[in-house]
Amino acid sequence: MADSTKCFYEILGVSQEAEEDEIQEAFEASKQAFEASKTAFEVLNDPKKRGAYDRQKENTKINILEKLEEKNLIHIRDQIFGALDDRDIHNCSQVSKSWQNFMKTNRHMRKKKMRMEMGEIGGAGHFWGNDKETQYGGVRDKMGEEEFKKVLRLLAAGEKKVNLKFWFCQNWEVAEAGWTIQFKTAFIDFGGDGKFYLWIGNKGGAKFKATAQQINYGNGEEKNRLELQSEKDGTRQRIKYELVARYVFVRFNITIL
Repeated sequence: MADSTKCFYEILGVSQEAEEDEIQEAFEASKQAFEASKTAFEVLNDPKKRGAYDRQKENTKINILEKLEEKNLIHIRDQIFGALDDRDIHNCSQVSKSWQNFMKTNRHMRKKKMRMEMGEIGGAGHFWGNDKETQYGGVRDKMGEEEFKKVLRLLAAGEKKVNLKFWFCQNWEVAEAGWTIQFKTAFIDFGGDGKFYLWIGNKGGAKFKATAQQINYGNGEEKNRLELQSEKDGTRQRIKYELVARYVFVRFNITIL
C-alpha cells in the first residue's frame, strides 16, 4: 500500500492539476536525478575513482582559467599599445604591473597543470614509493629522455621539487627549456670511476640538494641513502654520489635552492 504520509505531487514536483505529459516529464527528470546520484555515490565512495574525478575537475578548472587568461592577455596587449601610443607614463606603469601579475599567474597555472599531469611517479615532487622494476611489482621503470624533458620543463615553470630515476649503467645529457640534466654512471665497465655524477644547470646556475638512494630492481630494497649538496662545476652545479651496492636503479629526490 502507498505511504499516505508522503505527498506524491511534492515528490514529483508537480501541482495537483498537472496533466499526464507533465507528470511523465517530472518522472523522467526524477529518474535522471536518481541515476546521477547513484553514479556520484559509486565514484565518491571509491577512493581511486574519487581521486581521478578530483584530478579531472582540477584539470578542467585549469583549462578554463587558461582560456580566460588568453583573453586577459589580449586585453593587456591592447592596454600596452594604447599606453605607448599616448605616451602616458602612468598608464605604462599600471600596465606593467598588470602584465607582471598576469605572467606570474600564468606561470603558476602552467606549473600546476604540468605537476598534476606528471605526478610524483612521473618526476614531479619527491617520490619515496615502490621503485623496483615494474615486472616485479614496482610502479615505474627507469626514466627516459621524454620524462627528463618533462622534468626540465617543470623546473623552467618554477617547480622546486622533482625526482629522477636512472638505470645504473647509462649516461645521459638532456636539455630542454633552458635547463640541462647530465648523469654519469659510476660503473667502471661503462666509463665510470666509482661515483655517480649528476649535473643540473640553467642560466642562473641554480644550486640544489638531493636525497640519493640506490634501489634493488627485484625487491625494491634501498641502500646508501645520502643527503647531498651541489657544488659549482663550471657554469653548472653538480653532486657526486659514491657507488656502494650493485643495484641497478639510482633515485634522486631533488630540491632546487
